[in-house]
Amino acid sequence: MNMASSSDPASKFLLQGEEGTAFTESYSDHDRMTDLTLDSDAASDSDVGITKMLSMKEIYDPMDYFSFLLIGIAMLWPWNCFLSAAAYFQERFKSSDFLRENFQSCIMSTSTITATLAMIVLSNQQTHAKYTFRVWLALVMNIINFSILALTSITGGSWAIAPYFIYLLVSVFFSALATSLSQNGAFAIANLFAPIYTQGIMVGQAVAGVLPSIAQILSVVTVETTRSDDPNSGEEVTSTSSFMYFLIATGITGIALLFFLKFYRKQGAFINHSGTDGGDNEAQQPTRRHIPLLDLFRKLHYLAFAVFYTFGVTMMFPVFASNILSVNYTEGISSPSSWFRPKVYIPFAFLVWNIGDLVGRVICGYPQYTIRSPKALAIASLARTGFIPLFFLCNISDSGTTISSDGIYIFLQLWFGITNGYVSSCGMMGSESFVEEDEKEAAGGFMGLALNLGLAAGSLCSFILVGIIQ
Repeated sequence: MNMASSSDPASKFLLQGEEGTAFTESYSDHDRMTDLTLDSDAASDSDVGITKMLSMKEIYDPMDYFSFLLIGIAMLWPWNCFLSAAAYFQERFKSSDFLRENFQSCIMSTSTITATLAMIVLSNQQTHAKYTFRVWLALVMNIINFSILALTSITGGSWAIAPYFIYLLVSVFFSALATSLSQNGAFAIANLFAPIYTQGIMVGQAVAGVLPSIAQILSVVTVETTRSDDPNSGEEVTSTSSFMYFLIATGITGIALLFFLKFYRKQGAFINHSGTDGGDNEAQQPTRRHIPLLDLFRKLHYLAFAVFYTFGVTMMFPVFASNILSVNYTEGISSPSSWFRPKVYIPFAFLVWNIGDLVGRVICGYPQYTIRSPKALAIASLARTGFIPLFFLCNISDSGTTISSDGIYIFLQLWFGITNGYVSSCGMMGSESFVEEDEKEAAGGFMGLALNLGLAAGSLCSFILVGIIQ
């Protein structure tokens, strides 16, 4: 099969399905492609060099994959730290009923609005875009931001509530801006290489959800044990836990930065040749063709819709997970197991969903198990809507249930997570095969925009869902 014989990138992508392992075959073809390059007697020395660089995009390198995976972790780990530190923020805002009850909504709204607006601006800035600089800047911003957060968690206890709340929202703003820079840059760079690297980013994002969920469960158990021994030590324990959350976020982001710099030193020649990065001054910056977002939408509308709708539906998950209780738990009555208590059962539901999300994204690393048809992915994203009425049959706020089994509820959360990771990863990985070579960077940024728009739309709809549940 000669995939290069088709000038239509969409046909090229769909033809890969005939062999099922087209992606993985390309990762192991280093020697064959090098020999073909060197055997071209008609090519000049410069042509041979360029051909070698172009062939590099199809080679799978575990270290390069690990670099993208770390970038994916660094994208979402800081955000998960804000969620995991909920007990700490509740302690900080305990003297204000309004802030204690609404700080999470304020954090979510600030983050979502900032990320969406930033992605719209970044997706339109293509002509002189320096995507590698965007990733570097994002990682540096998060290192500084979360280092300060770590310090304030143990030294800022004397702050008044209002100034600290303002500072928190400013911190969320810069974190969301950094995430947008990182997403836009990383997906654009990954689109220049094999689709497996985009999958690496998606897997990293899922890992960033699993590990904080585990830490949250352990911290709840630890905090409650400490409080049982010393009722006055709760604030100190939550401050220490939050300090560790933010410190770990700083460390992981620092490691991701080191691996990214190493990756750029190795692949810089290919990235520069492809027009992703130009140089340190504007005169050296590449002038690439501006791709209107409408043109990208015409080519990627099914894939963009699949990603958009998948994440829009997924944003219903936190509402259900926070309000569905174990059927074996009754308030005021001792439960047969500590796992049925809401403070453990709810974080466990988050953990199960995140594990499912990770599994779904890992599956996409095996090309024979991916969905290649954009229409099929759009249909799959729509089918996920069916989870919502099923969750309404569970034990919401201990108000009675049709599904009287914790096992079935946990099973639903697992598959809700698997389908999110699978459909979103298939959509993000497929975009580069439906556009021309000089459109791949812009396509990566455009798909990141679709992702953020889905999160924004889902966040708004989640407020409606909260009203229905309450």
